[in-house]
Order: sequence, then structure tokens, then C-alpha cells
Amino acid sequence: MKKLFSLLLLPFVLFAKADQEQPFVVGMTSGYAPFVSLNEKGAYEGFDIDIATRLANKLSRPLVLKDFGSMPGLMLALKQGKADALIWAISITDQRKQAMEMIHYQGEKVEEMAIVFWKEIPKGIASFSDLGKKTVSVEAGSYQESVLAKYPEIELKNLTQISDAILALKYGKTNACSIDDSLFPTLKRQYPELQKLNVPLPPEDISQGNGICISRSNSALAAQVRKAVEELKADGTIAKLEKKWGLVL
Repeated sequence: MKKLFSLLLLPFVLFAKADQEQPFVVGMTSGYAPFVSLNEKGAYEGFDIDIATRLANKLSRPLVLKDFGSMPGLMLALKQGKADALIWAISITDQRKQAMEMIHYQGEKVEEMAIVFWKEIPKGIASFSDLGKKTVSVEAGSYQESVLAKYPEIELKNLTQISDAILALKYGKTNACSIDDSLFPTLKRQYPELQKLNVPLPPEDISQGNGICISRSNSALAAQVRKAVEELKADGTIAKLEKKWGLVL
């Protein structure tokens, strides 16, 4: 009887082992410090890289990082099954939650959006409509782009990376730039001339923090990642990493 039970259990053991040997493929893109960037040795580092590493350990799967170059590239990779998850400080919105699983892992509710200017903030700007005919550079496919695209009077300049948007601002090719507020301290250290204005978001555009994106067709992985994230929150790992990368004081 014991031998028969062992034989019946064997396929489940083999299946679990095979699942653990499958790599955990995480999509991201560099140029988004302190979440993801390349260090002097050309290796990826940052808050999201540390999160991905710890999640892979929790899942007992080898981590594989894939750089898909931009937000549109990331979303396409998830849709085509080229990545198991996206970990790249992606804002949780109602629209995105309808399209995929979004598991909160960092950040608080965001009710304002950062608009960055070079050296001086123009007077009289209290809403997005007040930006008038100004040109605003944003990262293509970003949360910021989706918000500002609703205001036809704003001329959007879509760029591949945040670093490109900042350079466009510096050299006068754009009047302003919209970024994730958590990026500002790092960018300010690099470009002291940057000045930030927080503009209130309309209720429908309020973000619920940053989420790990997983395809709705992969509910088993989503459940595993959700459990792992809760454990990393509970044991203080995520809080420690936020301090390490300067996301909190």
C-alpha cells in the first residue's frame, strides 16, 4: 500500500520540481533609477531588481531579467508571454487592473502628479489645463502619458526613457516634463536646476501605488507572487529595501 501511494505521489513531486526549474522571467527596462539602472559594471541594479531577486527566491525559481526597452515593449512582452511578470514601478490604475493582474508591492496612494520645470516654475499653474499650449515630455506608454493625453491643449512629446525627457527639458526642446514623484530626489541630485510642481489628479486618475503585472491567464503564478509579496511586507524586507534605495526617508 505504501509503495502504491508513493507511485501515485511521484507525478506530483516531479511536476513541482519541474515548475521550480522553470526560470522566473521578469520584464523591466533600465534608465529608471532608483528602481532599475545599470551600474558601472553594466549589471542591473535597483529597488525593483532586489524585489525580483527576493521573489524568485521565494518561488524557488532561477531569476531571468529581460530588458524590453520601454513601457509599450513591456506590455507587449507580457501579452505575448515573453515575460512572467513586469516589475518596473508601474502605477496601479483601474484601467490597468481590468487588463491584467496588478499586485501592490510598493508606494502609497498617489493623488498628485509631478510636473518638472527647468530652473523656474511658471506662475498660475494649478491644474493640468493651466499648462496651456506648453510642450510636456513624458515616457511613452507611461501612467503620466495616459493622464496628460486627456488634455488636448497640451502638446505631448513622447520619449523612450525618462533620461531623454529630462535632457529635452534641459536643452529647451520641451517646456516641462512629467515623472513619477519617487524619481525626483534622484534626478534633483543629478540636475539641481529641476523644479517640481505637484498637480492634483482627477479622481479617475488616482494611482494606488506600484504593482507587479502578471497576465490574467496565469492565475497560479499571481497567487504565488501575491503570497510572497505579503511575506516580504510582513517581515520588513520591502521597508528595508525602500530605505536602501532612498524611496523613503
